[in-house]
Amino acid sequence: MSAVLRTSAADLATWTAGQTVRPTKTAANAATPSSHGGTAATNKAKDVAQQFEAVYLRQMLDASMPKDSEGLFGEGTSGTMWRSMFTDTLATTLSKTGTVGIANMILKSEIDRLKDK
Repeated sequence: MSAVLRTSAADLATWTAGQTVRPTKTAANAATPSSHGGTAATNKAKDVAQQFEAVYLRQMLDASMPKDSEGLFGEGTSGTMWRSMFTDTLATTLSKTGTVGIANMILKSEIDRLKDK
């Protein structure tokens, strides 16, 4: 019996993503309650900016996914569901890590707008 346990490719990919994708210090992370007076508006703006970025990325990823991916996701309704779930998870993860930066740009302009009020 081998001392190394066999793992699936999905387990390895999940572990690798957890090791390599790290949230960066960005405007979204800098918008903590202590740094901007703890306003609820700043926290809400951060959440909305991340949600907008996730929706944008979801649409962009869905358009860029290959249409003939039955071999990867399966055929019919189940394949469509798996593809949709993959795209959704990838977009949400990317928006939470702040690696793309769309949410950071939105949040920075919103923080500036709130400061001017």
